[in-house]
Amino acid sequence: MAAPLSFRSGSQIAESVCAGHPDKVADRISDAVLDAFLAVDPHARVNCETLVTRDNVVATGQITANADVDVDATVRSVLREIGYHDVRRHGLSADTSTVRVLLDRQSREIADGVDRGGAGDSGIVYGYACDETPERLPLSCVLAHDIARRVGATGAAGVPALGPDGKVQVDLAREDGADRAIVVVSAQHPADLSLDELTDLVAGKIVTPALEDRGVVPVDIHVNPAGTFVVGGTSADAGLTGRKLMVDAYGGLVRHGGGCCSGKDATKVDRSGAYVARYLAANVVAAGLAGRCRVGLGYAIGRPLPVWLDVECFGTATVAHDHIAAALTELVDLRVEAVIERLSLRTAAYQPTAAYGHFGRPEFSWERLDLADALRTRLGDGKAADPSA
Repeated sequence: MAAPLSFRSGSQIAESVCAGHPDKVADRISDAVLDAFLAVDPHARVNCETLVTRDNVVATGQITANADVDVDATVRSVLREIGYHDVRRHGLSADTSTVRVLLDRQSREIADGVDRGGAGDSGIVYGYACDETPERLPLSCVLAHDIARRVGATGAAGVPALGPDGKVQVDLAREDGADRAIVVVSAQHPADLSLDELTDLVAGKIVTPALEDRGVVPVDIHVNPAGTFVVGGTSADAGLTGRKLMVDAYGGLVRHGGGCCSGKDATKVDRSGAYVARYLAANVVAAGLAGRCRVGLGYAIGRPLPVWLDVECFGTATVAHDHIAAALTELVDLRVEAVIERLSLRTAAYQPTAAYGHFGRPEFSWERLDLADALRTRLGDGKAADPSA
């Protein structure tokens, strides 16, 4: 049995992937189709699932809208933006790949429930925030996304361009008063770039600067430990919408309800519920009521309000969990339609969420901290302290 690259107990590990990873290509296509329909009909009902494999794209699901969209053109535009143009290396080409569109209308029974203001499906969702970083996300998660983003941005400033496919893992531990990281990067690269050259590039110009920007000490940096990675994308692996749930959320560090956001309009609580749960948790932390907060919500299909709400602060709360939960439900209308309006989810642009995580990015409405003052006013005097919080 081969020895692990590195091992430390008590560390936290998170992962991210580049925008050209096949699963992320599928997510982005699904969200691009969603955005295209919402642009012509903000009340469109969309659930788009995408499969990418070899030289083929299949977009399927249920869509009900008052206008038509050229889905084929939307798919090809996404492939072009990601950089999929070489069938041999990438598997897909924006110009020549086969695109199959198999979209039906939403079930009348589901539509009736949504028309009455109910959730478009049953679902359990979790939102999380912490005071570990300005993004109110775990540092390992932030680093994984940052490194993956930098890998994907190569080609500028004289840095050789890498391929669109790639994955990053960051193993972070607090040791001897400093944050120390073990990083694994798998990066698609041109055939004329040797592994030694790739290692120098990724370790020296991407990973180390990213760690130093956050005051993190590199312990080990492993670049393409499996060897060369010239052929990637769908030439090496198929991709499906919703296969990178932990990358989308909190890097694998937080409980997940199992539902995917990508390709779904906000009447689906997999999306709107996950976003409002993050919004609630982030505002609890911003209000100074806890250093870590996880908010869980459970919705039932056809019902407008959540049937379950849970607040967990992992021993960091300054007031009782039930007081925090009560304040959240008093200050925020958690009916699905109200959440959509509060967070402007009918006019959001969802395609940017398909790479480098849905959270910790201030351009998204669910990252607003406009609830913090009201929470602080209501609960910030420290009354009802929770000895078990």
